[in-house]
Parts: sequence; C-alpha cells; structure tokens
Amino acid sequence: MAQDPWPRHTIDPVDAETARAGADGVRIGYLNGDLLPDIVTGWEEGNAIRVCINPGPEKSKAPWPAVTVGRVKNAEDAVFADLDGDGWLDVISSCEGKTRSHFVHWAPASAKGLLTESNWKTEVIPATEKREAWMFTLPCDVDGDGDVDLITGSKNQGASVSWLSNPGRESARDLTSWKLHRIADAGWIMSLRILEQEGERFLVYSDRKGAHSGIFISPIAGKAPFFGEPVLIGGGGEEVMFLDLALLDDDGKLDVVASIRPDKTHVIYQPDDPLTLWEDSADLEPLDLETYGTAKAVKVGLIDDDQIPDFVITCENAKGKLKGVLFGTVFSEFEAVSDAEGVKYDRIELLDLDDDGDLDIITCEEKAGLGVVWFENPQ
Repeated sequence: MAQDPWPRHTIDPVDAETARAGADGVRIGYLNGDLLPDIVTGWEEGNAIRVCINPGPEKSKAPWPAVTVGRVKNAEDAVFADLDGDGWLDVISSCEGKTRSHFVHWAPASAKGLLTESNWKTEVIPATEKREAWMFTLPCDVDGDGDVDLITGSKNQGASVSWLSNPGRESARDLTSWKLHRIADAGWIMSLRILEQEGERFLVYSDRKGAHSGIFISPIAGKAPFFGEPVLIGGGGEEVMFLDLALLDDDGKLDVVASIRPDKTHVIYQPDDPLTLWEDSADLEPLDLETYGTAKAVKVGLIDDDQIPDFVITCENAKGKLKGVLFGTVFSEFEAVSDAEGVKYDRIELLDLDDDGDLDIITCEEKAGLGVVWFENPQ
C-alpha cells in the first residue's frame, strides 16, 4: 500500500527577485549561541552563500530567518568553521566552474549582527584561487595545534584531495599565509569524513569518477606530512556519491554506507585493521528506478521506533512521477518520504527540528525550485 508523503516545510525558499536558485547542499553548525542547529547552503545558480538561523521548534515549520553571507559564483559547498578562534563560526565556500576558488565569509563578532549582510566580509583564499574545481570542504585540526585547518577535494583536470594549513589564530585572517598541501590525486570528490577510534584518526572519502573512483581511507599521523597513502576500502570502479559513517553492528566500530549511482546503497563493515579492504555486506535492495530517481546521498539514523538503523536516501534525476526522498532498512522495503515534486535532492542531515522525539530529514532541492527544506517525521 502506498505511503502518504511526509509533510514538507521550507527553511529557505527560492527567490526570483534576488536570483536565489540552485540550493546545493546543507551543512550544520551552532552559530549564535542558542544551542539550536543552524544551516548553511551554497546557492550555485544564485551566486549566494546563505545562512539560516534556527528559530526553535515552535517556528521551525515556517521559513527561517536567513542572511546572504557572501556572493560568489559556482558555489558547490559551504560549511561552518571558526577559523580565527574568536568564538564565532565563519563560513567557507568551495567553488567550481570558472571560479575555482575557496572563499572565507568572516562572521561578525556579535549575535545581533549575524542577520545583516553587510556585517559579513568575503575574501578569497589565495592558495586555492583559480586552481581546481573545488567540491567539498571539511574543517579539521589536522596538525594538532588547536587551530581549525581545512581538508578539501575537487574534480576534473588536476583534481585532488588536499588540505589547507591554518597559520594560527593571530594570522588566520591573513589568508595569504594559508598553505595548500596535496594529499592525493582524485577524479571527483563527493564526501570527506573523519573516522576516530582508539586514539587514531583516519580520513575517509568518496571519489566518483575516473581511475581513482571508490571509497578510500588515509591515516592521519601526528607529524608532517600528516596523511598517509590512501587505501581503497570498497566501491572500486563504481560511481560513489555521498557516504556516511555509522555503527551498523555491535562491534563498536564505525562502518561505511554509500550511495552508488544509479541504484545502489553499498554497506561495508570495518575490519580489525581499517587499512585493509573492508568487508562487503549484503547491500540494500536496489532502487526501483521506475519509482525513484538515481542515488545521490545516504544518511543512517533511527527513523522509526524499531531500533533498527534506517537508511535515508536522496536522489537526483527524480523527474516526472519519480520520487526523490525515501528510507528503508536491510530488512524492509523502501518507503517514500517525498511526493513527486522535486528533481535533484542533495546531502542529508537528520535532526529533531520540531522537538517531538523523532528525527526529521533536512535536505535541499536544486532544480525544481524547492530550496532548503525539511520533511517532518510522522512516526
């Protein structure tokens, strides 16, 4: 029997007057000190980086207060990080196309000024300028000096996984002092995640295209060059999209789940030695491409009350009658979350936005004009 779609609420809508279009990704941060999760999104076709301030559970179903923190072209990703250590989260955008640069959007040092566009200052990071088609960035203290560095990945010609070293709090705003270090060659980086366990850290990432396609892990050491040689752990030769890290069994080790285009949700379990090929499991049932679009992103969480990990999936190419947001388990069939409205959904965050005790789904839709949205869990 067909399931009713979940109620969909708009966090930040498309706006024709300001040419706001093409919402591309959602990232979470705690910006204004109220302990509520806020959202940052790059609007690729609208040349804008937008921050949405969480208004609290009672007002979460209406559009959120929002501000354009910078205007840059070809934004593919935006993420929060306090780069200068002043206690306020800045925003870093990653741009592809002809822009091919990273930008820092410096936050004002006052909660009262956060929603005023002119209080934010945008500057390019020279080491990245016009260098690569940057796709995704992960804040991380790579070298252990207490300052936030940036791990980043790009696509197409000359693509890499690289990291930007923070020169220290006193010099962080002098962006000419940030240095770029190449970790590995790449084809098209989709995800970057840090896996921490038993005092060790690893970079886990997905590469979508070319000779380097697959899921890789690289150990992070305590001294230069900090990153070890990446090791393929799964998905070799496949078009791996976004991935997630999750506890999927009772061994206490984080496992990997990844969306693989066009229709796979790939699960691999961490072995005793994470730098060896990980154990393939039985994947979820392939997506029915007559019902859903093609696999784009996956996130693991407890969506219902059966205590079995659920896999929330978003799709692109959900054209016509096809649906773009769904969930299921390794034991159950998929259930649609969205209706047929929406074509190209993206990254997922799972949070209880209405404070009713269950996880809701936050994502964005790039092509059909839905903007930044969340789906209210009816469980």
